Amino acid sequence: MFERTIATGRRAAIICGASLVLATAAQAAGLTSADTNNDGKISRAEANAAQDRAFKQLDTNGDGQVDAKEFDAGQPGLPADASAQDKARRHRVISSWFNHIDADGNGKISRSEYRKALTPYFDKLDANGDGYISKDELQKAFGNSKQGSGSK
Repeated sequence: MFERTIATGRRAAIICGASLVLATAAQAAGLTSADTNNDGKISRAEANAAQDRAFKQLDTNGDGQVDAKEFDAGQPGLPADASAQDKARRHRVISSWFNHIDADGNGKISRSEYRKALTPYFDKLDANGDGYISKDELQKAFGNSKQGSGSK
C-alpha cells in the first residue's frame, strides 16, 4: 500500500505538479483542477499552469526556489502508524525525486528545473498524442480503467 501511495504521489507531483491531487482525482475517475476550462481534458497549457501553481505552493518561503524541506513537506505523508521502514523508504524516494529535479545540484529547485523535469510526463500521459490528457488516459495511467466506466 505504501509503495503504491508513494508511486501514485510521485506521478501526481510530476505529471501536473499537484501532489496527490491528480492521483486522488484519477482514483475517483475524474480530472483535476488542472482542467480549468472544464472541457473534460487537460491541455498542455493547463498542465503547465498547474505545474506553476504547484511550484508556487511548494515554495512556501516565496524565494522562487524550492529547497529539500519545502519539497518534502509538499509530498504525500504517511499514516500515523507507519513503520520506521516505511518512513525511511519515503525519505529515500522523496530525496531521490528532489535530486533528480535539482538538475544543477545546488540544493534548490528553480521554476525552470521543475518545469523541465515535469514536462515529459505530459507526453507519457497523452497516450494518443492529441495534445490533451483525457479522463480515459488518466484512468489507464493510474490503473483505474474499471472505475467510472459506467458513465456516458
